[in-house]
Amino acid sequence: MKHYVFTLIFCIFVLQKVQYGFNMKSDNIILTLNLSDLSALPKAVHLDNKFILIDNLNDTLDDSDSQISSFDSYPVKLSFTIVMIVLEGGIKLKINLEEFEAGKGDTITILKGNIGEFCGLLPNTRMAVIAFSDEFFNVVKRINTAISIQQFIYANPLFHPEQVFLDEAIDIYCKMKEKLAESDNSFREGTIQGYTQILLYNTFYYFDKMRREHIDDYSGYNRNHEIYTDFMKVVQENYMRERSITYYADLLCITSKYLSQVIKNVTGRLAGEWITDYVILEAKALLKSNKYTVQEVCDMLNFANQSFFGKYFKRKTGMTPKAYMKS
Repeated sequence: MKHYVFTLIFCIFVLQKVQYGFNMKSDNIILTLNLSDLSALPKAVHLDNKFILIDNLNDTLDDSDSQISSFDSYPVKLSFTIVMIVLEGGIKLKINLEEFEAGKGDTITILKGNIGEFCGLLPNTRMAVIAFSDEFFNVVKRINTAISIQQFIYANPLFHPEQVFLDEAIDIYCKMKEKLAESDNSFREGTIQGYTQILLYNTFYYFDKMRREHIDDYSGYNRNHEIYTDFMKVVQENYMRERSITYYADLLCITSKYLSQVIKNVTGRLAGEWITDYVILEAKALLKSNKYTVQEVCDMLNFANQSFFGKYFKRKTGMTPKAYMKS
């Protein structure tokens, strides 16, 4: 399998959309990517669709294969957490509409429930991917620490660790892959969980070390990033119904002004821009699905009328909803 196997992670649902059509359980048209979809990939090794490893670490680099095959990019909502370790080359992604580019020595994490979109892969990229479900990865006993790290990752999915940390992570990854290959080993799940604990506790130690070395910066992270994390979660849950900053500030029990200041400081963007991006992303997906009229999309996104929806959509995209449907 060529090194562009990783593009399949984010475009597999596009192929299913074309071949089989949508089979949605709700009005939300952003498709969900499941672990069972990843386990079907040729390079994947997995344990009961709960824990999956995918890599191309042993592939032979081939200059003739330096061009990535073209495909359609499409946002998907993850029903699991995925960690990508980049050893060579690089990958471009959008996570919750924000663009990231991971290069050599970087790790990038997309948490369960987040929206990921594949944007590009550099030639001769070498990566290791770990994907896992909540129930399988619930092996850490220090819950407060785990939640703190999760909040940090939510706000900072792209990270460049020290080489010694990266080397040990890859060593543990290879040991887990070897153990997964032992299909006749009735104790391999317990062994994998043991390796998982080592990997997680090493991660917690690394971030705790950062906290102690940069205590002033970390205290700022605790205050502002927690608000950012909570804000993004409630936006994901309510953007199809509510677009008012005041609504989200009330949910978080803070003022609209303070919420706007915090989101601007953490992300460099206004809170309203994040809300609008989610609404427009959903509107585009609904309009392109060819399942709904403009009026139906307007109703699903809780706009007062089609005229207001049309003006809102055109102001953000430069096109009317009908023109976008035909584009």
